[in-house]
Amino acid sequence: MSESPNSNRLTVNEPLNKPLFIVATNESWAADLLRSSLTLDIVRLEIIRRDDQSFQRLLRDAPSVIAVELSGLGTHGFDLLRALASHADTEHIPCIAMAILPDPLIRAAALAASAEEFISRLSEPEEVLSRVNTLAKLGMSKLSERMAETEIASLQQRLNDREHSLRDRERLLTNLEMSSALARDLHKKRIKGLVEISNELNKVQDFDELMHRILSGARALIGADAGTVYIYKNKILQFQYTQNDTIDGRKVGIDDSKYQSKYQGPVSENSIAGWVGVSGECVNIANAYSLEPSCQFQFDKSFDLISVYKTQSVLALPLRTSLGHIVGVLQLINAKDSEERATTKFTDSDQSLLSHFASMATVAIERTQHHESIIKKMLRMLQTHDPIETSPHSERLAGISGVLFEEWYNRRGLEGAAFQRQRDRLRHAARLHDVGKIGVTDLILKKPSKLNAAEYAEVKKHVIYGARLFLDPSTEFDESSRDVVLNHHERWDGGGYPGYVDFDGKLLVDPITHQSKHGGKKGEDIPLFARVVALADVFDALSNERCYKKAWPERRVLDTIRGEAGKQFDPELVDIFFAKLSDIRDIRRQHTED
Repeated sequence: MSESPNSNRLTVNEPLNKPLFIVATNESWAADLLRSSLTLDIVRLEIIRRDDQSFQRLLRDAPSVIAVELSGLGTHGFDLLRALASHADTEHIPCIAMAILPDPLIRAAALAASAEEFISRLSEPEEVLSRVNTLAKLGMSKLSERMAETEIASLQQRLNDREHSLRDRERLLTNLEMSSALARDLHKKRIKGLVEISNELNKVQDFDELMHRILSGARALIGADAGTVYIYKNKILQFQYTQNDTIDGRKVGIDDSKYQSKYQGPVSENSIAGWVGVSGECVNIANAYSLEPSCQFQFDKSFDLISVYKTQSVLALPLRTSLGHIVGVLQLINAKDSEERATTKFTDSDQSLLSHFASMATVAIERTQHHESIIKKMLRMLQTHDPIETSPHSERLAGISGVLFEEWYNRRGLEGAAFQRQRDRLRHAARLHDVGKIGVTDLILKKPSKLNAAEYAEVKKHVIYGARLFLDPSTEFDESSRDVVLNHHERWDGGGYPGYVDFDGKLLVDPITHQSKHGGKKGEDIPLFARVVALADVFDALSNERCYKKAWPERRVLDTIRGEAGKQFDPELVDIFFAKLSDIRDIRRQHTED
């Protein structure tokens, strides 16, 4: 292995003085904030430009703490954070992300890119000093650890050179111990995975996303090529969600419409899942095709015939609530080992672990179904009040918003559970974007002709009425819904409403100028979720018939959206909209008006 460029800093004889704190920024406010907040007895502060040479400079100097300012053109700040986190010589250095505004989405993206802390232009000097001081101590501690590790490695190498024969004799004992250690490690890994998956399930609020997480989590936990979640709906055990690595690997999809209705029906003891649902007992079989004719249940080969797939081992468990009610069945197919190789069947250990997982999944299902029920009741209440707010409109908005946000996230090289939670929150918030119209009189909402100025002013208040429903947010979902409800009529050019107001509609005061803020929010002052929903809402409203207008032709709608880039809409989101237009059309086809 070649010597690292900064290996000279890891010699045990080098004295450890004050921490070196390097800031990569092109913005004067970032340098001014740190200079005014820090004292020379805490760190040695050095400011460098954030450009293509920043990484090499940081690699050469190997500071104890790094700050990366994220503003400006492009996404170079996020790229620099990821480069620092992925390089062996800098991955241990604590990093601070800096942004103009304390935007929670920018903060989440920065933390996902491996930043340790996040500060903004609005951060208090005392807060900045405290965070830098803490990370400086951490950075010095890590540097000391690496120096000690380097010295230990050197001593170990010399010892190994002298003890070849002893190492050979110990190798046999190590190999014997390894098999038992691997078994212990696998058990610990599975228990850790069970806890992590359970924590993730508790954060999901979208039912479809929960089904995906339950199935993918169960398959990853014990190793399975495929699986299905069945859910009881009106005394029907419905084929709710399926995953199959083998079929997906063929790069040829299966049309859900060919078998979705086929795999639902009255619960009976004839099929494996049906028998589990009725009896409440687990089923663990090695070969679904070799069941004895006298068996209480038989394997239904229909899906295998449609998909050209061969089911062998099956593990199916009931999803049972704490009161003993069965809400569904979790079925995994074709066991695999840790090396992704097919095995003969699921083990007793697999079954035991999955039983614990099924209990946790059932709690998440109950919670999500309850949450979904509340959302649907709110939407039904709104739909009786406002004929525009139909169920398909809400679902289209949720779907289109999710597509736009996913591409926005992907373009920044981000991924993982943080994205999935944020997309989940956005989808729910999009469905509730106009919930404040409950506070507007029917005489205005159902008026078939053009509104006068006073009526339009009253309609505009719906964003305030809706935001008041989330005055005391107890979850991230409440916060996201409040942001979307309040801001989805703001415009990128600042010409929207309600602008900088509190939840009584009164103008806010700028903390710096002490003057009231007039006009609408502008540009990135508008929360990202609200900018996404604004675009999706206008597209859907123009594309569908309303009591006061006919549906526009698609060409006219698309020309309008393209022409409003940088005016009404975030120009990057408009670019994403046209890049994902095929997916957006699919969503429109899936959720048509009755």
